[in-house]
Amino acid sequence: MRTVGIITNPTSGSGRGARRGAEAKAALAAGGHHLVDLSRGSWAASYEAAVAHRPSLDALVVVGGDGMAHLGIQVCAETDLPLGIVAAGSGDDIASSLDLPRHDIPAAIARLEAGLRGETVRIDLGKVTGGAIEEPASPRYFGAVLSAGLDAAVASYARAITFPRGPLKYKVATMREVPRFHPYGVRLTADGREWTMPCTLVAVANGPVFGGGLVVSPGSRIADGRLELVTADGMSRRDILGLFPRLKDGGHLADPRVRVIQVERVTIAPEGAEGAPLPPAFADGELVGAAPLTVAVAPGALTVLGGRAQ
Repeated sequence: MRTVGIITNPTSGSGRGARRGAEAKAALAAGGHHLVDLSRGSWAASYEAAVAHRPSLDALVVVGGDGMAHLGIQVCAETDLPLGIVAAGSGDDIASSLDLPRHDIPAAIARLEAGLRGETVRIDLGKVTGGAIEEPASPRYFGAVLSAGLDAAVASYARAITFPRGPLKYKVATMREVPRFHPYGVRLTADGREWTMPCTLVAVANGPVFGGGLVVSPGSRIADGRLELVTADGMSRRDILGLFPRLKDGGHLADPRVRVIQVERVTIAPEGAEGAPLPPAFADGELVGAAPLTVAVAPGALTVLGGRAQ
C-alpha cells in the first residue's frame, strides 16, 4: 500500500474543484492507496502541511489548476518525491506541457496509477532566487513561465478577477492594463552577458505556454536543460494591442522587436533610467516577488507521475 498525500482546491475550475477533488480522492482510495489529505484551506498552510508530511509520502497528488500544480512543485522540487497532477483548472498550462489529461478525472487517475507503477518523467524547473520572494517557498520553482513585464501586470490583474476564466480572463486583463502601460526599464544579465533596455515583455520560459494556453515560447521544452528568455522592446499601446493576440499561436515571434534566446541563468533587475518600474514577477500565474530576481534552470528537478516530456 502506497501513502499518497493529496491537496485539492475547491475553487478551481470555475468552482467545480470540490466535486473533482472528491472524485479524485475516491478513485485513489479505490485503488488501495492510503490517502493523507493535506488540504488546509490556503496555499501557504497546505504547502507547510505537505512539507511536514513529505518524509512519510510515496507521492503527492494535487487536484486543480496551475496554482495547485505550482504548489506541488514547491513541495517536490529537487527531491525524490514524485508529483501527480489531476488537471481541473481554468488554464492548466503545466499539465498541457506534460501532455496530461485535463478535465477528465478517470483519465487523469489512470495516468497517476501508471505513474505509481513506474511510468514517470523527469523534467526541468525554473529556480528563482532573490531578496523579495513571497513566502512561504524560497527559492521558488516554476514549471511553465515566469513573467516580469506587461505580461506580469496582466497576470496580476487576471489573478484578481473571477470572471471570465481561462484565456478570456487574460484578454480582459490585457485590455485593462494596456491603457496604463509605459515601457519598463530592465537590466538583464543572461549567462554572463549584460544589457539594459526599455521593454514591454520579459518572460523566462521552461515550457511553451502561459495564461491559459498562450504560446509565448513555442520552442521551449520542459526536459532540454535550458530556459528561454523572451523579450519585447518598448512599444506603443497600439502596437501592443496588435501583438498580444498573436500570442495565441506564437505569431508574435515574427515581430523583429521580439527576441528569444536560450539561457541557463538570467537576472532581471529594474533600470530606472530606461523606463517605468517593473511590476512584481509571476510564475505559473502565482505571485513570486519584486525584481531583482535570478532565474536558473534546475535540470531534471521534478519527477511527474504519468507525464510525458514533449
